[in-house]
Amino acid sequence: MLLLIIVSYFLSSPSQTNNQLPAQGVQPSIVPVQTNQKTLPTGITGNVASYSNSWYSINYPVTFSYQESPLSGGGISLTLKPQNPDSSNTMIIIQTYDPAVSSQSAIENFFSALNYQRSQVTIANVPAVEYKGALPIGKVPLRDDAVIFTYQNWVYKLQLTYSGNTENSSAEQVFQGVVKSFKLVPG
Repeated sequence: MLLLIIVSYFLSSPSQTNNQLPAQGVQPSIVPVQTNQKTLPTGITGNVASYSNSWYSINYPVTFSYQESPLSGGGISLTLKPQNPDSSNTMIIIQTYDPAVSSQSAIENFFSALNYQRSQVTIANVPAVEYKGALPIGKVPLRDDAVIFTYQNWVYKLQLTYSGNTENSSAEQVFQGVVKSFKLVPG
């Protein structure tokens, strides 16, 4: 069980030691965050921020902050967290992996090993796989919802993670809004 937790950490956590962004000489171009009044596709209304880089763009509530980090071996991780942290430690993590370092099947195998519920979905007109489940850690389970797909050989993982005995419908709605706003940048 400890091994699964450690692997989960490395799959979900960006490297803090590797400053290479990303491999194969591709440098991400980050567009400044813009804030405006919008409605996320799931009906969340209010001020929405926009984020984009060389691979994708998203919208998310302005009540969340973001942090970018390089992934070891190439790629980038974007972490969205509520600006006023809640007791469930809600995070949305979007990771873009260099295909030389990780594959979609390797990431899927991790979630399959946890016996998470698997379903086929589409994101930005690309077939994807969604895994949803809870990992019993301590008194309160760690809940995950991850969408994984490959586009132009890069592997993408959009993941919601939080602690809770029951599903957090508010966090799930925000995640679905971010997923539905996800747009790929053709390369």
